[in-house]
Amino acid sequence: MQKQTIDPGLGEKYFQKTKRIINHDGSFNVTKTGAGFNYRDIYQFLINISWTKFFLLVLSVYISLNFLFAFLYYFVGVEDLAGSAGNNLNNFLDAFFFSAQTLTTVGYGGISPKGLLVNIISALEALNGLMCFALITGLLYGRFSKPSARILFSRNAIIAPYREITGLQFRVANQRHNTLMEIEARVLLVQIEKNGNQYNRKYFDLKLERNSVYFFPLTWTVVHPIDEDSPFYGKSEAEIKAVEPEILILIKGFDDTFSQVVHSRFSYTTNEIIWNAKFIRAFNNEENGEIIFNIEDIHKFEMV
Repeated sequence: MQKQTIDPGLGEKYFQKTKRIINHDGSFNVTKTGAGFNYRDIYQFLINISWTKFFLLVLSVYISLNFLFAFLYYFVGVEDLAGSAGNNLNNFLDAFFFSAQTLTTVGYGGISPKGLLVNIISALEALNGLMCFALITGLLYGRFSKPSARILFSRNAIIAPYREITGLQFRVANQRHNTLMEIEARVLLVQIEKNGNQYNRKYFDLKLERNSVYFFPLTWTVVHPIDEDSPFYGKSEAEIKAVEPEILILIKGFDDTFSQVVHSRFSYTTNEIIWNAKFIRAFNNEENGEIIFNIEDIHKFEMV
């Protein structure tokens, strides 16, 4: 049987059962506390949050700044905004929209500042707007230009017949239309053993039929042969499930668009491993020789 490998950085001993190590989105089930706040981490935070959170945050900052300056204009005196007239509500709305025009440097000219104090506030707001939108533009560029991989993993891993033995298999495909080359896979098995009140994680590097492919225009079926060197060798389905295995996967490849290495993480837990199944072919060729690959077909399998 294959020897246990060293802890890859995920911890070995715990005093109660833990969640899966890697979520389907590639994130780790680890919550850090005590790190504190550092302004140098703001950029990384804004680059990595989802697009929805990013735009909501930008919108919140934009509205908040306009409310802040609108209150300043209102309390200094809306009468110092030429072109503003009406009741208190309209005066505040005039101050708010004048703030929006100043912050964005649009300046339609319907309302204009007069008086020293209002001019100082509007000048400071214009400077603030220039800096804010410069930062937002840089963040947008950083988010769009950040190299990333969209690797699709089959929903299930399977235990399938393989060269007169069996093998643990899963499939991956590139969801983008760009070119990925020199794709490498590393697969790690995590087993849980309980010793009294302590849960011990044991790690095993899974030997693959091949750990890399040169090109990646179609799907790649990653295979771990279950032979004498495999930690699965000689074990029944019930015995394997008893140790609550989790299959951790790291895929790396060279992105031809950015000329950089990109990577993706994934994992399979016990209830996502199907025994006695095989994958169904995911691509076919037309009469004219063209190959048709439906990426959603990488999930399809049949029982054997």
